[in-house]
Amino acid sequence: MGDKRSNLFQLLKAGTTTIINALGAAIFTYALSLKLLEITGSALGYGVNIFIGPIIGLILSPVISKVVDKYPRKNVAIVAEIALVICLVIFLIIYPLAVKTNLLVVSVVFVSISNICARFFSISYLSSTPDIVSKDYLQKLNAIQTTGVAIAGIAALPLAGYIYGKIAFEYIILIEIITEILTIFLTVITKFKAHRNKEKAHETGKKLIEILQGNMELTRLTMIAMLLNLAVTSLTIGVPYVVIHVLKYSSVVSGDIQSLYSIGVVLGGAVIAAINIKNITRFIIRLYSSFAVALLILGISLSFFKHETLIIFIVFELILGISTASSDPPLFTYVQEVIPKENLGKVMTFLYTLAQLLTPVGVLIYSTLFAKIDYPTVFLISGIVVNIIVIVVLLFLGKKSKNLA
Repeated sequence: MGDKRSNLFQLLKAGTTTIINALGAAIFTYALSLKLLEITGSALGYGVNIFIGPIIGLILSPVISKVVDKYPRKNVAIVAEIALVICLVIFLIIYPLAVKTNLLVVSVVFVSISNICARFFSISYLSSTPDIVSKDYLQKLNAIQTTGVAIAGIAALPLAGYIYGKIAFEYIILIEIITEILTIFLTVITKFKAHRNKEKAHETGKKLIEILQGNMELTRLTMIAMLLNLAVTSLTIGVPYVVIHVLKYSSVVSGDIQSLYSIGVVLGGAVIAAINIKNITRFIIRLYSSFAVALLILGISLSFFKHETLIIFIVFELILGISTASSDPPLFTYVQEVIPKENLGKVMTFLYTLAQLLTPVGVLIYSTLFAKIDYPTVFLISGIVVNIIVIVVLLFLGKKSKNLA
């Protein structure tokens, strides 16, 4: 694993796996949303994935963490993907009947099962990063995976829209089946270090609490990361709302502005993959602090230069995308370095579930605020609150971690 050529080959396989898997899933999810909208005439289909994923994750997080830490992670990932392929094949077979009866109900059942499979695969793969490459390449692999998902996100929407208008939906399901089979193949040929954990299953919850209590640095970094993820939802909800409903521009303009976030993620990921960070925690804290300040500046800029809203959105979508890609890989690297391999499944499940749970919460909060309050005020209040909480967390938990040390 210490051989440079071997590590680079592992990076290539893992990066390709991420892009193919994310691209196939994103195209299929978007196409399914369009189909539900077409068949039912309701926008409810668009919300299926947003709300089902977090609910499934919350319910099954104890089971997922136990399985991922107890059994060989490569096997868990492969079995999860095989189960997903079987699920997709069944969906392909029953789809013609579902269209005539109740596609929404069938889709909810399918999305629930596929979310379970996808979560087992994602957590297994994230927890296996130290088993795929050596320590010196952890940050590069995390950056490549983050960038890969962003590239898939940029390409997926226009591709899905084009494909949906050209071919039958059954063929889109077939494309997703092919991408999942390719994911299985790439996972099989990727080398994983042998992993074995003899921990008793019922100790999982206790271990997670002990890990968080024993590493206050990780706890405060996690708290800030989740807070910033929640705050970024203000842009996810706010940009299309303001651009389309307030400024009366087209959805194309809104989509182009939002795509800059993904471009920023690609740029930030490329930079992080190319550099070596000596003090990861200091780097992350400085970046998170800058991220929080950027959110405050966004609110101030919109309050004083409301007539330049489009330009402000363009600049900050790019900045926040770069910041996200620059901070996420180092955080994952820090977790993978300080947490014992046998406990990585617990911590990764916790982080993954918490991040997903905050998405619908953020959607609910900011949708309500934008409907009732002037948008510059929403962004300004959000920026102020985020900065106050970040300062409190850094000061309070920073002192606590020093006392524990």
